[in-house]
Amino acid sequence: MISRDRGIPLHLQVRGTLRDVIENHCEDGQAFWTEALLMDKLDVSRATVRKALSELTREGLLVRRAALGTSVTKKTSPTLLGLFVHQYNSDFQSELLQACAAEASLRGLQLQPYYTHNGEQISEAFERVTLPPHQQRIIILGETEGFTGQLYRALHDRGYHAVIVDAIRPGFRGSYVGTDNAQAIQIGLDHLMQLGHRRITLLVNEPAEVESVRLKIEAFERITWSQGMAEARVVLCGSKPGDSSFDAAGGAMDAVWAQESHPTAVFTVSDPGAWAVLKWCAEHRVDAPGELSVLGFEGVRRSRFTHPTLTTVAHPIADLARRAIDLLWDREERQEFLAPYLLVGESTGPPRP
Repeated sequence: MISRDRGIPLHLQVRGTLRDVIENHCEDGQAFWTEALLMDKLDVSRATVRKALSELTREGLLVRRAALGTSVTKKTSPTLLGLFVHQYNSDFQSELLQACAAEASLRGLQLQPYYTHNGEQISEAFERVTLPPHQQRIIILGETEGFTGQLYRALHDRGYHAVIVDAIRPGFRGSYVGTDNAQAIQIGLDHLMQLGHRRITLLVNEPAEVESVRLKIEAFERITWSQGMAEARVVLCGSKPGDSSFDAAGGAMDAVWAQESHPTAVFTVSDPGAWAVLKWCAEHRVDAPGELSVLGFEGVRRSRFTHPTLTTVAHPIADLARRAIDLLWDREERQEFLAPYLLVGESTGPPRP
């Protein structure tokens, strides 16, 4: 639908509409509509039509010959999977990147990471994308929410199929796949409550303004209130984007343990926070899980090697990668929230009487 009220240049709207027609309804070598016909059908100027057709020609979807007119060319299909990823140390991000690479290989796609850094502009990031939309599709992973949404729209407006994994702002309407954060909290609390815990602290060792973290906090408060758990607490570590989530959790534990009625279980919003809590317990001779059960969220490989081994609510990492790539070939923008699951280690147990 072409609209002068959308705030998107008309030639970009025309180009997107025609690209969809070419990709889904045209055959290779088929004659394409004339400029005059497109002007009439779309109610736009010749300059707008000509600019859209020129860009589709540069993308390799059309061939324009003065004597023969314009024809469709569909000799190539996407073979490159571009992946925007923020360049910082994250086990979850690294494992998700590996899962995307494995899934891409199974499908005969070449993976091309595009690493970004703090303070980078959308225009700088976009310069890394050199192939046209019909030759590559793009996953956006591990970026800040604002940057993610802007990058998605910049790609979408230029005709690229893209999907965001794990980080979106409220109200985002594009393609997205992520873990159901509210369900993750429910799974973790069910596990702790079944063990007999009521004094549970949610240790927020990631930035609280991030949407996925905010959803975890809301779910924790809603569930504990509905269960009448008056001694359940949320402790904010004050983390900012780029801060160490391990250090944030470790730095908060003195205050957590100093509460008048200290918790029998700590639930962190990421696994590195749980590692830090276990380290604090070892340094302060607090028995885990005898005196304090520790529960994480992510399910990354390193959590298998803590002492005691970490109980954690795990992202479905392989499924996130598979569905992200699936959505890149879906004609409609859609959002999917996948179910996490519990990995039971040795860091949780019944509270002492």
